[in-house]
Amino acid sequence: MSQLNKAELVEALEQKIKNKLNLWLGYLSSRNIQFLQKIIKRQQNNNRVLVKLFDINSPGLYNFAERGILDLVDSEDETSVRIPSDLADLIEKLINKQEIKHKIKLNDQIIIFVRGLLAYYGALRIAQIYKFFNKYHSQKIDFPQFDRVVEEDFLSTYYIERFDNYYINPGMLEPEDIIEEVEMRSNLDYYYPKKKKIVYAGEHEHEKWNSAQQKFKKSLLNNFDLSQDDASELIFMVNLDIKNDLSTWEILDKIQTEYDFLDSDNIDILIDSLNNLHNNTRMWVLKGHTPEEVFKKAQQQSKSTSGKSTSGSVGEQTVVKKEKVGRNDSCPCGSGKKYKKCCLGKEN
Repeated sequence: MSQLNKAELVEALEQKIKNKLNLWLGYLSSRNIQFLQKIIKRQQNNNRVLVKLFDINSPGLYNFAERGILDLVDSEDETSVRIPSDLADLIEKLINKQEIKHKIKLNDQIIIFVRGLLAYYGALRIAQIYKFFNKYHSQKIDFPQFDRVVEEDFLSTYYIERFDNYYINPGMLEPEDIIEEVEMRSNLDYYYPKKKKIVYAGEHEHEKWNSAQQKFKKSLLNNFDLSQDDASELIFMVNLDIKNDLSTWEILDKIQTEYDFLDSDNIDILIDSLNNLHNNTRMWVLKGHTPEEVFKKAQQQSKSTSGKSTSGSVGEQTVVKKEKVGRNDSCPCGSGKKYKKCCLGKEN
């Protein structure tokens, strides 16, 4: 290939990038836009700009580089970037347009909301995410635009991951198992939190701690030699483990491995606290419901069915006689799990 052909190819690629730039900028978050503005401001005479740790997530850097927006050098010695001057001028011009500013503001709302949904539900298809967004927002957005905004957040950050056709919470350990359990519960509706709670979860990477979680933290501080930071770190870890459907005993083993505050005198206190927390944590496999909520609903359905009997005395009709369920039998709540791994001990 001659030098002329190479030059023509480079020019054609640059023109292609410029043509798509207006669309692409309209899919970004304000943080990524601010990063581009910072680079444009820092670079002079096309000098390279060193990238600091908190300027942007690493996936964002590589995403921008692959799109031809940045010339990236990422080595052991330095991470630096440069935006070609003509492209930098065009970016600066475009991001000051009111249309782009409006889209970026809306993109931030979409991204925070999606992260919040995944904190509650763990895994959702893009069509489900779009349906949830429209349920909570009066302002309607075209699906292709919505889809690209979510995809850009996935490509540019660590806050959303993907598994098959699902976007998933980055803390999910076994997405295939979680998704399979969710699909088994076709008769269970999703839990619908208030919009402000979803937004809170999106901003803080977890839903706002409920009374059971606050009680668990208080128990940690009162009964164990833990600092505020250690207790906060532990409750975040335990909350994530419960969402990943680990049993109380699996979580207890993990705590004993990673911490040294347990002894024979206080382990029972922790077990009781863990059981209460487990029963009142919103779980991905339960579509955002707590085990306590699902168990109570199953009990109500059982009582409603039993109350239809007309034989026997009045006293006999008010008593719900239950068959004894073995530890290894299927749980009567319909979860598909063994009784010992699900609702055993929750009746009390």
